[in-house]
Amino acid sequence: MNRVISKQSDWDELIRFIANGKLTPVIGKEMYKFRQDGELQSIESYLSQQLLQQSGVSDATAMSLSDAVDFLGYEKGRKPREIKSTLISIEEEIAFDFPLISEFLQIKDLNYFVNTSVYNSVLEKLLHHSRQQEVSSVNFSLNEPFTDSTNLDKLTGPFVFNVFGSLQKTVDPALGQEDMLEYAGNFKEKMAAAINIGNALKNRNLLFLGCAFPDWMMHFTLRLLSNEPMHEWGDNRTIIVVNDNTAYREKLSDKLKNYDVITYEGNTADFVEELSRQWQQKNPEEEKKKNIFLSYTRADTTIVENLKQALEGMGGVNCWYDNRELEPGDNWLEKIVVSIRKADFFLPIISENSLQHKDGYVHKEWAQGQTEWVYRNSTKNSGNYLIPVVVDNSDANSDSISEFFDGDINRIKIAGGNPDNEFLTKMKATLTRAT
Repeated sequence: MNRVISKQSDWDELIRFIANGKLTPVIGKEMYKFRQDGELQSIESYLSQQLLQQSGVSDATAMSLSDAVDFLGYEKGRKPREIKSTLISIEEEIAFDFPLISEFLQIKDLNYFVNTSVYNSVLEKLLHHSRQQEVSSVNFSLNEPFTDSTNLDKLTGPFVFNVFGSLQKTVDPALGQEDMLEYAGNFKEKMAAAINIGNALKNRNLLFLGCAFPDWMMHFTLRLLSNEPMHEWGDNRTIIVVNDNTAYREKLSDKLKNYDVITYEGNTADFVEELSRQWQQKNPEEEKKKNIFLSYTRADTTIVENLKQALEGMGGVNCWYDNRELEPGDNWLEKIVVSIRKADFFLPIISENSLQHKDGYVHKEWAQGQTEWVYRNSTKNSGNYLIPVVVDNSDANSDSISEFFDGDINRIKIAGGNPDNEFLTKMKATLTRAT
């Protein structure tokens, strides 16, 4: 009975749901993949490894986060509050790039999100940076007061419902599989008072996106969040289920084949990319300025200001650097990583000052820029992203520069940060070609 997304009309239907405010995405752990050394890594695996390592466990094999929590509790006798405290400290240090979620959040017509992970700060921080709006949220909890949201049909900003709680210090999240079962068992009763949240689940089409749970939990979660018997799916709304091609999906497919549900044959990342492309195609924005990240040391402030003025003087360019853009209270590392990722071009300003600046952040920026260049060049053939600029008498081909940047990367000499017309002409042509 289930239908597979295969035709343009299927995508058109999804875009209509989004435009009419009739689609609620349910975000699962397969969406939480961060980019490291040019590859996508699972945040679940990362948190599990870090949790075991920081708990002094070296004799355990790779396992999911919930399995790691259960292992520490049952096998190692760790108290729940100790496990939670360790996870909070790990989560607070997360400053990775999450391309799947970032791309999905570009669909600006989506404002209401159901989150099935407990590391909700990742989603909420990315929402805040993407929308430049405050993010409101409600955390489901068994032991803490659980309040309803405002009328979600009148949202003016993003809202997140964390269905398995949150690592926030005042909330007890569902970390292990037993916790998840307790949450699921009490969900319907506690949700009775949450009219607005319940209506957003009951009256909208649901997109389960990357929600890979253990076999026993997957069926339970689909049934609970859909808020109606599965044999009635399709009567009044549409249910879409998208997962990576794993053993979880194979087992789930056997169950879903008898229900009126829409599935997708590709992976979660493929679906997000295509849905984002389809939405952007139907919602073209005005041409945006190209963003150039200038990475420099404070001793070269005058030089970088010269270069910024010359580049912005071409038109259609915005140069980002921390002297102007960071506000009091901003998380430096978080904002820098996001800005480097979003930039169309990364220009490290190389001089004797920056090469010797061992105790500052400039070399961390360079490492992040190099990582971004490796990723883009391997996936999009975007070799022009990284353009090292030497602004003094430093040897552009010296080993000290090669320590930071691949020898195949062309280095430009611009004395004093004052580019000539030839450089600006080439740069303008490169900007025009950038996608």
